[in-house]
Amino acid sequence: MELRKKFLIVALIYVTALVANLVLASWCIVVYFDSAFAEFETDLALGWDLEALRGLVRRQSMLLDSGGSPAEVSHAYAELEKQLKSGLARLEDSPVFPGSHWPLIREAAQAKEEAARNRIDALQAGASGPMLPRDSKAFVKLDETLGEVIRELNVQRQMNVVRTASTQSQVVLILLSSTILGAGLCWLGWRFMHHWVVQPVAKLREATWHIAQGDFDYRLPINSKDELGRLAGEVNHMCSTIRDMQRRLIEQERLAAAGEMFARLAHNIRNPLAGIRVLAEATMQQRSESEEVVECQRRIIRTVDRFEKWLRDTQQSVSPLTLNLQPVAIAEPVESVAAALGPLFDRRGVSLNVQIEPDMPPVLIDSAHFEQGLAALVTNAVQASAPGQQIRIAASPAPSGEDKWQIVVEDAGSGIPPEIRDKIFLPCFTTKPDGNGLGLAMAHKIVKIHGGELTFESVPGQGTRFTATFPGLVRSRAEWPTSSSSTTKKT
Repeated sequence: MELRKKFLIVALIYVTALVANLVLASWCIVVYFDSAFAEFETDLALGWDLEALRGLVRRQSMLLDSGGSPAEVSHAYAELEKQLKSGLARLEDSPVFPGSHWPLIREAAQAKEEAARNRIDALQAGASGPMLPRDSKAFVKLDETLGEVIRELNVQRQMNVVRTASTQSQVVLILLSSTILGAGLCWLGWRFMHHWVVQPVAKLREATWHIAQGDFDYRLPINSKDELGRLAGEVNHMCSTIRDMQRRLIEQERLAAAGEMFARLAHNIRNPLAGIRVLAEATMQQRSESEEVVECQRRIIRTVDRFEKWLRDTQQSVSPLTLNLQPVAIAEPVESVAAALGPLFDRRGVSLNVQIEPDMPPVLIDSAHFEQGLAALVTNAVQASAPGQQIRIAASPAPSGEDKWQIVVEDAGSGIPPEIRDKIFLPCFTTKPDGNGLGLAMAHKIVKIHGGELTFESVPGQGTRFTATFPGLVRSRAEWPTSSSSTTKKT
């Protein structure tokens, strides 16, 4: 997942938590509190209206007992009755008014109307004094009925207050729950941020510290495929590249220093060696009648030639090589090396077993350099073998295919100790008292400039197997380059 998508997820989590809290708080306030207080206010308004109607009923009762002129009393009563009926009509149309009381209210209102007509008729007939008890009770009955409704509304209003308090507790619980949920979402976003960003950046900082200390073998664990994961992979690749560059530079510096040293050494030694060889040849000719002197001079010449060959091999191991690649039947250089090292096999008492596949195609190599590298591998195998053991050389197409081939040099000698396996291809490194440390270095160099790879497997006490894998397996004659188009490679 891309890093920007991860940041988007974290931002979405925080926005979701914020919006959820705002929506829940607003919903609780609007729905719960608004409905609760709306019922409370409605009941309160109904109570006020009923109190106003009770006041009208009492005024009517007082008006009829006032003893005024019948015409004035009748007119004033009609105005009050009009207001009373209008108020009762509004209450009857109200959807929240308790409808169970309307039959009693209508009955009390009718009784009050009948009592009022009786009183007005009595006033018009010239009666004096207060209303009759029966008529007065009709007004009281209506007043009491409206009072009962008011008391019921008061009870209902108190219940609304209790319900509002309960609603407040529910709202507080909901807001607390939403706050906890928001905090949980924020913690989840922080965990994602810590896992996706903070930890990888900390590991990158640790890697830069190791790199600054020169530890280019340090590798970052890659746990994701986002930008930070790709950056960790690039840091690992950078460390590998720097390590390879260091190794190449060290090898180049070592070879350059060795080349300069051996060039000076060869220049200063070859002239005295040439003089010694010429003097030995002249002495051998002058004292040809003395077998002892001739043999000594021959030994001197052989020693000088061997020393000259050692100087030449040393210079070749530390100097660039130029390849002239030609298609060659692999049996030819193998047989040439076997013939050249025949006396060494006889002297060490070891045998040679050559195995080349009958249908092995030609290979594209520089025969001279290839023979030199193969001779170095075989010589190393001979030196590691005991009398009576066998050395095997096998050539075949590589199992991996891809126009590659391989040659194997295997012995049954003492093997290579584990502690020196990473040093055997270094120039001038040897564990043999009479070795010069150039053979395996030269073989490795020749295989490498051919574009191949030289590997080995060794078990102490059971022998060593060197495998050189080369490109350039010529599958058909049409692929053979002509002599005029031979490939030259210099390294």
